[in-house]
Amino acid sequence: MPIIIKIKNKPNWAVTIVLGLGLLMLSFIILIIIPLTSLQEQGFYAVLNFFSSATPFAAFFILLLYFWLWNTFGKTILTIEPEQITVRYKNKLFTKPKIYLKKEIDQVQVKDFQVEKYKFGTRYRFSLSGSTYSVVLIQSGNETRIVDWITETKASEIADEIKKMWS
Repeated sequence: MPIIIKIKNKPNWAVTIVLGLGLLMLSFIILIIIPLTSLQEQGFYAVLNFFSSATPFAAFFILLLYFWLWNTFGKTILTIEPEQITVRYKNKLFTKPKIYLKKEIDQVQVKDFQVEKYKFGTRYRFSLSGSTYSVVLIQSGNETRIVDWITETKASEIADEIKKMWS
């Protein structure tokens, strides 16, 4: 029987408010201002003018909506089965579930990314709540983070559940 673990994102409320205001402003532009300016044209040119004017705003709206939904309502859902792990991101646009097979995974680890070294230098992350830990799968020398920015206890619980199911 699979084990299902749901991890809710901790929203950054400043980002939520700013992106929400941006979404409202873009909605107003797309639904009110652009149609009013398109009324100056006649027939087919009005429709063409509307779509050519609204397309960049609609693309930016979708981009803001992507970040706002994930930041505000995002959840990572892990389904741990005897032979695989399925990672789903709820309320994240344009993502499909990722499946990791047990036979391809060498190790499950908990890592602290408060100080992260990468090929261009070092990145320091600070968190009052201590949410700098990730659950990492090691596959042929490559690290894949399946859950990010959680506390050490939560990361250890998830890693222990995976190890217990797969032992």
